[in-house]
Amino acid sequence: MIGCSGGNLHDIDHFLKVYALAETIGEREGLDGETQTVLEAAAVLHDIACPLCQER
Repeated sequence: MIGCSGGNLHDIDHFLKVYALAETIGEREGLDGETQTVLEAAAVLHDIACPLCQER
C-alpha cells in the first residue's frame, strides 16, 4: 500500500494508523491467529482502490 500511495504522506499515515489499530484491537480481543491475520489483511487492503478513485 505504501508503494501504491505515490508518496502521499496523508495516505501512508492513514494506512499505518489503521493497521496498527486493527493489530492492537485484535490482539487485545484475543482473536485466534487466523482471524487476526484476516483482520490485518483487511486493514492493509481497506483503501486499495483510493489511488484509482483519485485519478477519476
